[in-house]
Order: sequence, then C-alpha cells, then structure tokens
Amino acid sequence: MRKYLLALAGLTITTSAVALPVYLDDRSTPQSLIQSYYNAINRGELARAYTYYERDYLPEFQKWAKGYENTREVWVVTGKATSDPGAGNIYYTLPVAVQSVSKDGTKEVFAGCYVLHITNYGMQIQPPYQPMTIRSGKLVRTSKPVKQAVPKTCQP
Repeated sequence: MRKYLLALAGLTITTSAVALPVYLDDRSTPQSLIQSYYNAINRGELARAYTYYERDYLPEFQKWAKGYENTREVWVVTGKATSDPGAGNIYYTLPVAVQSVSKDGTKEVFAGCYVLHITNYGMQIQPPYQPMTIRSGKLVRTSKPVKQAVPKTCQP
C-alpha cells in the first residue's frame, strides 16, 4: 500500500489500493495555503494544485505538471510569513523547504520562498470572492535536511 505524508497532519484516508492524506483546502493563512497546495500534489490532484496560483500569474500547465510527473510524495515545512499591505492588497512572503521523493525513492530537498496575494478582505464586497493565491515561488535544490533548509527570511 502506498503511503503519503504531509508535515501538517499525519492523518490519512485509506482506500483499497492507496493511502491518501486527508483532503485539505484552506486558504486562511499563507502557511495553510502552501500546505493545501502540497496536499493536492500529494494526492495526485495537479489540477487542484494549479488553481492555487493567481490567474494572471499561472505557469503554463503542461510544463508545470511535467515537473511533478515523477513525484511520489512531498513534505513541506514553512517558516514565518511576513506581510506587506498596501493599496487594497496584501502580499505575503513565506519561506519554505520541501522534501520530494521520486517514484524510484530518490529524495531531494528544495528551499526558497513563495509570494502570496489577496485583495484586502474589506474591499471584496462584490462576488466572486477571490481567496488568497500563489503569485510566485522560487525554490532551489539544497543539501540541507528539510527541517534545517527553511530560509530565515525572504528577500524581495
């Protein structure tokens, strides 16, 4: 039986062939958004993971998805988010480290930062409501263990 893990919670749903992490879709904080993004990747739900990106900043889907075609599972560890509110928008930077395990068992660790965005909550008075989204992310391979690889801060 295949087992998937997520740093946020060790809970799983077991099916006859695959153990999947419990479905997580929470955009209430920068950390929960990134945990939800990697939850979708762990569950093999790349179309859902792709929707966490801001519409105007979407990477090309086929190219983006190809980057995960050999991925068996991922763990994500997040640091402290910093916010930069202004002119009706809130931008967050979030340091992260991700450990990826490929289908052949090879482990790699990547570290870097995500930039997240939401229109100020009080300014969203007309539907449709636009939840927090990923504006961009830049991660690079590192030799550090995942828990030690989270950057202390993100530079603009």
